[in-house]
Amino acid sequence: MKTIIVACGSGIATSTILNAKLEELLKRHGIDHRLIQCSLNELDSYLSEADLIVSSMQIMRELPVPKLLGIAYLTGIGEEELNRKIIESLLK
Repeated sequence: MKTIIVACGSGIATSTILNAKLEELLKRHGIDHRLIQCSLNELDSYLSEADLIVSSMQIMRELPVPKLLGIAYLTGIGEEELNRKIIESLLK
């Protein structure tokens, strides 16, 4: 099972949109998964469980797991590329 942290500033608004898009993508690809929705301030609490982080905001610091900016899920621009990167990251 892959664990993906879905983070935004508050852990409520934009992360809910990202969460829905990820749920659809992962089900479509048959990837067994667990999504953790949180705020950026809560991120460190979940890092030990994570295989990937998808965030609505740029995370500038180094993290022990891959991180992707999920803005494409909000704008619709570059969504296919983001989907490809997510799947590639999880299948490594």
